[in-house]
Amino acid sequence: MIGTVLLGFVLIFALSAVFFDAKGSDCGSRISAILAGLAAVGASAVLFAVILSNDFSYSYVASYSSIDLPLIYKISAFWAGQQGSFLLWLLIHALVGTYMVCTNRLTATGRIIYHLLTAMLVILVFIKSPFTPAEHIMPDGYGMNPLLQDPWMAVHPPLVFLGYALLAVPYAASLGALLSEKADSTAWLALARNWALVAWA
Repeated sequence: MIGTVLLGFVLIFALSAVFFDAKGSDCGSRISAILAGLAAVGASAVLFAVILSNDFSYSYVASYSSIDLPLIYKISAFWAGQQGSFLLWLLIHALVGTYMVCTNRLTATGRIIYHLLTAMLVILVFIKSPFTPAEHIMPDGYGMNPLLQDPWMAVHPPLVFLGYALLAVPYAASLGALLSEKADSTAWLALARNWALVAWA
């Protein structure tokens, strides 16, 4: 329940950041982005907590974890399924958005686009929520698929979704320049290039 509430706060704060950027309020945008990032961290912490505490009242935990699962795979159970992977994507995206706003790297139009992407990711996580209650509470979960119980599985999805999240920066920078008629400026090109290279790497 609290995880879903925190996701709702991410959506509210992302949309409020859009509002403040549209009104030209950098301070309001910055505060909203920080709160959205904190709410995303909170929602992720809740999922980690229910996985590590073997709370099988959640369908996601019951599907991808079990009592005897080694700790490294309990941690990677966070992103073992689609629902958790989407939440991981949202977490990284929201934290990068907080950084971009606090360092004033994007234009107001670019920030609006970035925050709208955050809101869309929240809706995606709502649709595929890792906080859905299980129909039947079991004493133990099904455990992780043996094919996923590999050390590379523990690092592969975070790296992939880190790349996905970072690619939102050059997207927002380029589309923001196009929409604000600043596409001829070279300022956004350096930002987009640097973040695209890091995301690709």
